[in-house]
Amino acid sequence: MKRKTLSLCLLLWAAQSTAQTTIDQNGVKTSVTDLLAANATQPMRYEVATVCYNSFHWQNGGSIVVELFQQFYQPSYARYLVEIGYGTGANSGTPQLKLTETSGFMAARIILGNPSDLSTSYGGYVNRVLPVYCDVANYSNCRVKITYLQTPADPLVSFNQIKVNTAPTGTTTPAFNPPQLSDLPVASNKLLTITGEGNHYISNGNVGIGTTDPKEKLSVKGAIMAHKIRVTQLGWSDYVFDSSYQLKPLPQVEKYIQHNKHLPEVPSAEEVKKEGIEVGESQAMLLKKIEELTLYIIEQHKKQEALEKRVMELETKVK
Repeated sequence: MKRKTLSLCLLLWAAQSTAQTTIDQNGVKTSVTDLLAANATQPMRYEVATVCYNSFHWQNGGSIVVELFQQFYQPSYARYLVEIGYGTGANSGTPQLKLTETSGFMAARIILGNPSDLSTSYGGYVNRVLPVYCDVANYSNCRVKITYLQTPADPLVSFNQIKVNTAPTGTTTPAFNPPQLSDLPVASNKLLTITGEGNHYISNGNVGIGTTDPKEKLSVKGAIMAHKIRVTQLGWSDYVFDSSYQLKPLPQVEKYIQHNKHLPEVPSAEEVKKEGIEVGESQAMLLKKIEELTLYIIEQHKKQEALEKRVMELETKVK
């Protein structure tokens, strides 16, 4: 009898544990999917949730937190926010997806599908449904945990409803590159702080400050203030002092300036305005011109000394 009772308790506990894919904690609900996997050759897409929202902003369901727990091929974690409602657009219910945290190398991602209209509306604005997908790269798997305030429903008929698919069926999808860095925007106080010891790296791409189209590794639209800037480059202008260097005659330099309105080898004002200047090259060119000017001064000094000597010789003969 004791064995039967114990077996029955274990069976009930196992059934409850298996069925407990969704919990409700004072209105905050959490659902966890089955293991979502892809084989060694084909990425898979799973519709893990469908959200119903109003096309204006009549909703109080707010953000949906979607977490990825990757088990293979490398244990990793990622957290996304699906934001629907006032604050994500100008009086608009346009959904926004933000990757807020990552750890490890993710082989999965969350993306939003295309919304579609329902036959219902509220406040004169149509209600819509939005699929939420989890893409799993080949040779990987993960579980998805979704935390939300919306009301679970099936079918979806009104805003602030959600349908979570804890056991979705996968479909094939093309290969993709999951994001590895969070794209959470700076908070409303407009301050961004990166903390932590050691070096910080951006492996690829360009960084833009004040511009959305950076052309170089770092593009800044505006002024830069720094205590010190060090530029390393090949080539410097010491060759000007080599005995084989041919210094342009001053009349030739004068003629060039009169025609072009700038020094030889120095970019014009129009070129600088259009293309900018290379700091290292500009410094090397300025030094070259200073060194050439030094040679001109030395040459003029020698001529002056020769003239002074000649004058003294003539004065001596006159006496």
